[in-house]
Amino acid sequence: MKNNKLEKNLERARIHLYNVLAILIVIIPEYLAELIYTIEVSQHKAILPNEGDAWETETELRLSKLNIYELRLMAKSLCIHGYSNENKNSLIRRINRKTKKRIKWKSLKIQNIRKTL
Repeated sequence: MKNNKLEKNLERARIHLYNVLAILIVIIPEYLAELIYTIEVSQHKAILPNEGDAWETETELRLSKLNIYELRLMAKSLCIHGYSNENKNSLIRRINRKTKKRIKWKSLKIQNIRKTL
């Protein structure tokens, strides 16, 4: 009878020891990692700088303000094929490339008209 009580007490003590070890090994480090991450994120502000001259001249900066839906609508209007399965960065690159080509083509067309006049 004493042996059974001793075994039950040992079993209960073992379970408590495992609980304490689980808290020390798993839960506390996870909590500390989450706390450190939130402190680090709060120190870095993800606010874009104020719009200046660069925002007006650089088309890539203006495109970066648009969301993916607006970029896809712009790609559709520019007749860019396969725009629906691209991510934001690649879509910005393709739109930027296409608009530079259009600007170049239009400027060549205007120069040819001026030459004929």
